[in-house]
Amino acid sequence: MTLLGEAVAQLTALERGIARAEARERILAARGWSDDFLGQALHEQYEPRTDALGVGSYVALVNNAHGGVVRLYAGAAVAAYGRLMLGEQSDLYDTLDPDEGFRIIARWKLSHTTNVLGDMFVNAPAWNHIHVVADTAHGPNWYIRNDNNIGVDNWEDSGVAIDTDWHVHELAATSGRAEHLLDGALINVSTTKIPTVPMTPDMRCLARAAAARYVDLDWWTVRPQNL
Repeated sequence: MTLLGEAVAQLTALERGIARAEARERILAARGWSDDFLGQALHEQYEPRTDALGVGSYVALVNNAHGGVVRLYAGAAVAAYGRLMLGEQSDLYDTLDPDEGFRIIARWKLSHTTNVLGDMFVNAPAWNHIHVVADTAHGPNWYIRNDNNIGVDNWEDSGVAIDTDWHVHELAATSGRAEHLLDGALINVSTTKIPTVPMTPDMRCLARAAAARYVDLDWWTVRPQNL
């Protein structure tokens, strides 16, 4: 590479870094939560969870070309999982209420398109949840899965097939409505069984067969609209 080429590459990298920093500042100014996982350890606000099957499931920071990701690793056993919860429901700043409106935006990818469940969701006790989910036990596409204290999930099919590429997923919820945006495009909507109670953000990877699977999470942003 020539000196001019090196200078252009360095300038491009600098511009990208500045743009990312500016975006992060805008997010923080909105009093939400944002994390690009570039530190040496997970923030104390997180609660990593794994199964008790003894198959090596873990939740950990992993270096990669993006600087760092969180890997939610499900070991080689049916129902093995790695899961990352953002705080507890008693922590008001990260408790999300659909009646007030919220958005979760995250860049993540699946390791495989077979025998895997990977989802970004909000959850509360008594069958209250909204998921943006890839679950090959249910089908080959992205779905919205949700329930509001009934015990029988509603599934909305986007018609968009899952893959192993990086994507920016957005789960947006308001009173009576949940949306899934994929790389900025609206691909799915649910207006059935939308919870009305505060819920906590969560990410997960679960193995649907005795084969290890993982989700890599590059960054995420949580934007409660009631702050």
